[in-house]
Parts: sequence; C-alpha cells; structure tokens
Amino acid sequence: MELKKLIKLDLRKRIIISLVGFLIFISAVIYFVIFPSIRDIRNIKNEIESQRVELERRYVKGQSLRKMKEKLERAEEKVDVLDQVFIGQDAGLEFVTALEGVAGKNGVSQKINLLSSAGVDNGFYKVVPLQLSSGGNAGQQMNYLVGLETLNYYINIKSLELSSGSTATPADNPGSGSRVNLFVTADTYWRETGN
Repeated sequence: MELKKLIKLDLRKRIIISLVGFLIFISAVIYFVIFPSIRDIRNIKNEIESQRVELERRYVKGQSLRKMKEKLERAEEKVDVLDQVFIGQDAGLEFVTALEGVAGKNGVSQKINLLSSAGVDNGFYKVVPLQLSSGGNAGQQMNYLVGLETLNYYINIKSLELSSGSTATPADNPGSGSRVNLFVTADTYWRETGN
C-alpha cells in the first residue's frame, strides 16, 4: 500500500525523495568506502616513504662499506712494506750488521749504542733509542746519513750533532780533508716477531 502512495505522489515529490535517497546512498558510500580508502592510501603512502628513506639509508651505508672495503684492501697491500720498517726482536743482529755495512760502505768509523732498557712499549711496537757516533770527512758523513735514511728500517733521527775533529791529514790518505765527528740520537721501532 505504501508503494501505491509513493506512485501516486506527484512528480516533484518523487524527484525530491529520489534525490534525498540518492544523497543518502552517496553519503553512505563516501563514509563507508571512500574515506577508509583515503585513510588506507595515506597510510600506504607513509609506509612507502619510510621504506624509501630506510632504503636510501641502507644504500648510503652500503656505499660507505664498499668504499671502506676498498680502502682496507689497498691498506692490506701495503702492510708488507710497513712490516719492513719494524725491526724484529730476533733481527737485532741483522740491524746492527746493516748499520755497520752503511758505515763501512761510506768509509766512516762508527760506534753503536742501543738503549734497550729505556725503550717505550705501546703494545704493538717498542720504541728503542739509538745513539750513533761516527767519524770521517764531511763527504763521507753526508753519504753515511743518506745511507741511514735509505735503510729498510725506520730510524727517526731526533738530534744530530756535528763537530770538527783533528785537522791533521793522515799520510796514507792525503785527500781526506778535515775530520768531522757526527753524533746522532734516534728512535728505532721494534716489534715481536710473532706480531
């Protein structure tokens, strides 16, 4: 019966009722479908943004690790060179022999004093003071210093004292010139052989 009453309504009222019904239907669709979808889309957008930021952070970290790995590989290639500057505890005789070889090659007399009891130990290596006294002419002394610097061992010269010796020329070596005495205080770096 109600349907008959609805059919009997005039056209204007039917349009208004249809329009109100349509608006209620559209409002329900908007409220129950579109708003939740918009909320979900915003949540998804925020998640994607946070994942993008996290991926960028991981990418940058990966690049840093890759660069660090390359630097480490380059450093590992040079470890053998660095190992040569240290004097092994069991290679003390080789070191002294090398010093004597430099002195003999350059024709200077030399006295070596290793102060092992005063050495400073930092765990990886030990600093051992070295005192060298040598005598010869100026050219020989300069060549001697160059020889010390070109040794495979690292000798850190802290002080260098030059003094003139006797000016008398020996009869067997007339071209030797005046004698120069050299006193060198330096640090040497020693390490345990197993390190």
